[in-house]
Amino acid sequence: MKLIQVSLALITLAMIMTFASPVLGQTNATSAYWFQQGLAFYNQDNFSASLDAYNKALELDQRDSEAWNNKGIDLGILGKYSDAIRAFENAVALNDSYAEAWYNMGVIYDLKGDYYTAVQAYKMATQINPSYQKALVNRNYDTDRLMAHSLSCSCQDQLTLV
Repeated sequence: MKLIQVSLALITLAMIMTFASPVLGQTNATSAYWFQQGLAFYNQDNFSASLDAYNKALELDQRDSEAWNNKGIDLGILGKYSDAIRAFENAVALNDSYAEAWYNMGVIYDLKGDYYTAVQAYKMATQINPSYQKALVNRNYDTDRLMAHSLSCSCQDQLTLV
C-alpha cells in the first residue's frame, strides 16, 4: 500500500511538472522558441519584449544571425543606434551574405546622419542581392546627398565616391 501511494505521488508530481513547467518560465525553451516569441512581440509592436526574447534566443545560440539582425531592428526602433549597429555587425560577421542585415545597418547609419557609411552598407547589400530595390534606392539617395555636398563646396576633401 505504501509503495502504491509513493508511486501515485511521483506520478502526480511528474504530471504537475510537465504541465506547470511551460507556465513557470519556459525552463526548457529553445533558441527557436525565443526567436518565435521575439517575432510575435515585434508583430504586436512590443519592441522591448521582442528585444528581451531575442536576447534569450542569443543566450542559447550566439551563432543565430537572424536573431542578431532582429535584435538590431528592435534596438534601432528603440533609438539605441550604436547597439543596433553592433547587432547588425554580429549578424554579418556570422553570415557575410546577409543582405537584409547590411541594409538594416545602412538604415541605422542614415538615422545617425553617417551617409557615407550608410552607402557602404547599402553597397554590400546590393552586391549580395543586385535586385534589392530598397537598398538600391537608399544607396542612390545617399550618394546623391553626398555628391551634392561635395559638388557644392570648394572643399579640399572632395569625395572619392562609392
